[in-house]
Amino acid sequence: MKSNALTSSILIDNFRHSIKGRVKTFEVDRQNIVHNVIYMYWLEDARVEYVRSLGIEIKPSTFIDSYIFVVAKTEVNYLASALFDQTYTVYTRIPSIGITSFTFEQVIQLEQDATTLLIASSVLVQLDPKSKEPTPISKQFRDMVASYETQSTVIGV
Repeated sequence: MKSNALTSSILIDNFRHSIKGRVKTFEVDRQNIVHNVIYMYWLEDARVEYVRSLGIEIKPSTFIDSYIFVVAKTEVNYLASALFDQTYTVYTRIPSIGITSFTFEQVIQLEQDATTLLIASSVLVQLDPKSKEPTPISKQFRDMVASYETQSTVIGV
């Protein structure tokens, strides 16, 4: 596979947050390979757990009333396939925060041999709860990320 900005800049040592999982029967297709859309669920689950690790209480209204983050863009490079019953780790970090948006970088690797399954980059935008228009990322969220991450660029801390 060709190297590009998304694949060449990822170092697992830069990721403080990770969650583990095991491929389930309903996540694979007839060839016993994880369906592409399933990886998106794994990435979303890891992003929610990352936010929880910042110290934000996750409840049904968290992403409705307090932290309305919407995915504006996701780029995914699929590098290898996962199979039924394999274990994997999703690594997640926020390398940068802008005015109204921030970026998640994520890597999924197999547990048994550290094969990288995919590398993803997602841009999330914070929306105002009332107008649903982009709004500046709060100082509280910036401070939480700045204190959690060791190698991120947090603008306006």
